[in-house]
Amino acid sequence: MNILKLSISIAILGIIALFFIVQYNNENIVKIKDLKIGQIERITGMVTSVYVSKNNHVFLTVADNTGEISVVAFKNSNIGTAYELENGDQISVLGKVEEYKGKIEIIAKDIRKI
Repeated sequence: MNILKLSISIAILGIIALFFIVQYNNENIVKIKDLKIGQIERITGMVTSVYVSKNNHVFLTVADNTGEISVVAFKNSNIGTAYELENGDQISVLGKVEEYKGKIEIIAKDIRKI
């Protein structure tokens, strides 16, 4: 009987934890127009251009329904996914919002295909 109560309690705690994890992940997605310099933000959008430099840095343009932004995945960031991306891919990007030559960009820490 005690094992049954313990099992039910653990299952309920697991479901509650999953609920909060899902809520946390969805709330942190920011629209491109709302990005703030200096913040670490997550965006989702479509890849509209991909360029790999001679130094193996990946430069992307990502668009959502509010605008577009440059995303940089430096070689030393070890984001293997960046090298597999193509125009039209839907992705999620986590990174630091920076300003470079008067425009905002994201220095990627994580890139995932959706």
